[in-house]
Amino acid sequence: MKRNAPRYTLVILSVALLFIAYMTQSAFAAPEYVLKYPDSQPDTSSVGQHIKMFGDLLLEKTNGRIGVQLFGSAMMGPAPTVIQQVQMGALDMYRCDASVLYDFGVESMKVLSLPYLFDSKERAQEVLYGEIGDKFLKDVDATNLQLKAIGWLIEPSRNLFLRNTKVTQLSDMKGLKIRVPESEIFLATMEAFGAAGTPIPMGEVYTSMQTGVVDGAENTVDTFNSNRFDEVCKYITLDQHNFNICPIVISKINWDKFSTDDQKAIVEAWSEASRAFDAFAIKNDLDAQELAKSRGVEILQLTDKPAWVDAVKPLYEKFGKGYEDVIAQMQAQ
Repeated sequence: MKRNAPRYTLVILSVALLFIAYMTQSAFAAPEYVLKYPDSQPDTSSVGQHIKMFGDLLLEKTNGRIGVQLFGSAMMGPAPTVIQQVQMGALDMYRCDASVLYDFGVESMKVLSLPYLFDSKERAQEVLYGEIGDKFLKDVDATNLQLKAIGWLIEPSRNLFLRNTKVTQLSDMKGLKIRVPESEIFLATMEAFGAAGTPIPMGEVYTSMQTGVVDGAENTVDTFNSNRFDEVCKYITLDQHNFNICPIVISKINWDKFSTDDQKAIVEAWSEASRAFDAFAIKNDLDAQELAKSRGVEILQLTDKPAWVDAVKPLYEKFGKGYEDVIAQMQAQ
């Protein structure tokens, strides 16, 4: 019974959030404007529930005039395609990995995707919710990408998922094919680990692992569970190579159509939802590990973590050039 406790926790949380959503939506007429929000994760994931909470808060703050429609499970395509649609105003909002924004030309975003940049989610929150984080968001605004950055979503650590290979030390990674997002930095990270990074859209990851196109993937444990990767993977290695740091962007074309008050409501609703997400995400990560175990997945730890940290130092020289001072600030305790 104890092994299944995390599952009950998630069910209770989901039911509570759905009840709140029903009560909130039923209190208002149809919104005048609905923000179209795509995401790679299923609606039932912790990220999906977070976005729904954001929608409920926004309805509240705008007296029902502005709502949110979530398009989960990567139904709108891979990240680069989605960002292009947000740029054109066909979609409204997106939580995009910082590394993808770097590939689109926001130079400073490469820093936030460096492996082992932060040693905990709490430290990432402390840095990004302050002056340093505000500067990174302004860097997005300063480009000509037609994107407005309004906040952050900081998920728990990304870890390795393996079909049939036990990975507990760096040498175990040699020759493995690991699915990564379509991102230069993620590809370089896997290369530093001795593996071959393979960019595959999120919607195709399950099939790619099932058929052996790749030997594994990497993401949060909640993502592992929400996508039922336990059906095609035997192992999770908690290497914690990256915290999923996602700037939240909104189409500048559509943003400029909102009044100042509505813009303020959108930013505040996102900020409040993010703080609520932070309060439960760390415990949920531990619960997610227990849920994966209950489904037959073996959770592994690294035996040589310093070797992994040393392996990616060349990435700091390449991608961190010109940002040495801000990296030192972020890593200072």
